[in-house]
Amino acid sequence: MTNPHARDNDLSLLHPVVRNAVIRIEKALNDEGIPFKVFEAFRFPERQADLYAKGRTKPDTKIVTYAKPWSSYHQYGLAVDFVLFENGKWSWGDSTPEKKKWWKRMHELGKKNGLSPLDFEAPHLQISGTSSNALSQGHYPSDGDDFWAEHLAAVIAGWSGSPTAPPDPGVSSRPPIVA
Repeated sequence: MTNPHARDNDLSLLHPVVRNAVIRIEKALNDEGIPFKVFEAFRFPERQADLYAKGRTKPDTKIVTYAKPWSSYHQYGLAVDFVLFENGKWSWGDSTPEKKKWWKRMHELGKKNGLSPLDFEAPHLQISGTSSNALSQGHYPSDGDDFWAEHLAAVIAGWSGSPTAPPDPGVSSRPPIVA
């Protein structure tokens, strides 16, 4: 079982439109020799709550996000964070002209593949054409597969925190298993 408080980079938990875009982006970055890797993909609402608490209720830390649980596209499997991975270490740096070009190129590839970067969070790419408000009301992107929908439904069902979880995405009906 996945630890809902831990960072997760499992692409299989993403909506298939995002998953396929991320695979294409990763391939293009690798082909161009740009050392980005997926740092985080699906994010459980428990982890989002932990991140939101930093700089607020967790002492001696700085604020790292303004998104509460269910306000981030990550909780819906609709966002991913790419981070530079050099010499076995994660790097958020853009201190050289080359690194600035790499971040710009990652954003270009995101846009080319239907994902939008955020101006205030360089690693983040998210699906275009929706909003946090629409998602919280249960208006999910089309073309989700059963695996994505079942996973999201299980996470929603398991959430007892605040704010209230969004509506279940619905899972296509299947015939009952006959023993």
